[in-house]
Amino acid sequence: MSDRHFELPAHPNLEYYRKQAKHLHRTYETGDPAAKARVAEVLGDRAAERFLLSDAQFVLAQEHGFRTWAEFRAHIDSRSTTEDRPVSRLMGIRPGAYASMADTLLAELRRNDPAALQRLRAYVPRYATATSAATAELRDARLIIARELGFPTWRELVSFTEKSRRDLDERQEKRRRLHRETEALLAGDTDRLAGLTAEQADTLLHMLAGPETIPGVRLEKELGVPRAAVDVLLSKATDLNVPLIWAARANRVEYVRLLLEAGADPGTRKWGSTPLENAILLDNTEGVDLLAEHGIVPQALWTYAACGRLDLVRACFEPDGRLRPDAASARPNLADATAGFPSRLPATDDPEEIVGEAFVHACQHGRIEVVRWFLDRGVHPDIAPYLGRTGLHWAIPGGHLEVIRLLLERGADPSIRDALFQIDADGWLHMFHAAHPHDPVTRQIRDLIESRSR
Repeated sequence: MSDRHFELPAHPNLEYYRKQAKHLHRTYETGDPAAKARVAEVLGDRAAERFLLSDAQFVLAQEHGFRTWAEFRAHIDSRSTTEDRPVSRLMGIRPGAYASMADTLLAELRRNDPAALQRLRAYVPRYATATSAATAELRDARLIIARELGFPTWRELVSFTEKSRRDLDERQEKRRRLHRETEALLAGDTDRLAGLTAEQADTLLHMLAGPETIPGVRLEKELGVPRAAVDVLLSKATDLNVPLIWAARANRVEYVRLLLEAGADPGTRKWGSTPLENAILLDNTEGVDLLAEHGIVPQALWTYAACGRLDLVRACFEPDGRLRPDAASARPNLADATAGFPSRLPATDDPEEIVGEAFVHACQHGRIEVVRWFLDRGVHPDIAPYLGRTGLHWAIPGGHLEVIRLLLERGADPSIRDALFQIDADGWLHMFHAAHPHDPVTRQIRDLIESRSR
């Protein structure tokens, strides 16, 4: 799996980084403030006396987490050029949010938190064999956040975060200019909509995919606007796949249904993930069920489990119980769908980890038959392939009471805290169900957790 953001060069080679070093050397010599700041962060005052090309190469190596240019060069030469999966959309999140995440992580590193040490070893090469994280610096914490989001360096994360803000502002301005057209859509004015350009129709269809992208309107699972008006837009559209991706993300179930009927491709992959992967990773079970009727894409153990297809899950294993190689042809990557938040350590080929991914996504979507089947096969109820987030954590947001009961009956520990939010099962319940604490399902889940905690 690639660790590279989808907007970055697909396969940067040694020559690419040599040119970057030369550019840094030139811009530093001209007094460029950004270049001087980069160099000072690594070399301090030393560069003021002498700054050679070799020093620029050293700065690049350090920014990527390596001790030396030689180690960085060896890493580049050893990389596979066949793996290139884009990750992590940045949807207008401000750079300060990532700086805050890095500050929090640095505090965890300084107190040598085991999960933070894992992340340090995974993403900062010079700490690959470290037994303590206490000596880590702020730039190490920032590099970890950047790498978890698909960026080779913190500088590139900040640069593309700022770009995402500009892109978001441009999209919002474009939508504001369609005020009268949006009014026509809401009123079902098909005559006015018939005069729109294809670009305007595409923009309105894109807006219709989000819950709050139309000013003053909250769209839920229902279509929410007159069907005849949407049909006019569909007849003019040039691309139905982008709206499908966003509608799957927002659980706009009836709009997903309409787009599929109109010819949108359920197998399309945009920004690293398919509509089904978006629906799975964002807890949209109704959308998962609808998309699965049109085909499970990608075909893999974790998607079969999330869709509740026990027959397909079983087929992923050999008669002797070994995992079939094709069961892991596609792996989940939460950063593809969670819009700029880290989700896991780098995936490995460990069959236990692959099975763990499938297990927690079955918990996430309340697929109790699949969950029970995995538990009967010996999967531990507290397996946590994503930064300490167990099946119990995954089942709570959707209120999957029967799955939660089964996990607790099989020994799940509600006191376990995930590595990202540092909260236990009761904390997850409060985080996702605080708005309706007296809901019968919420109260039953709380009772189950409290009874297991005694």
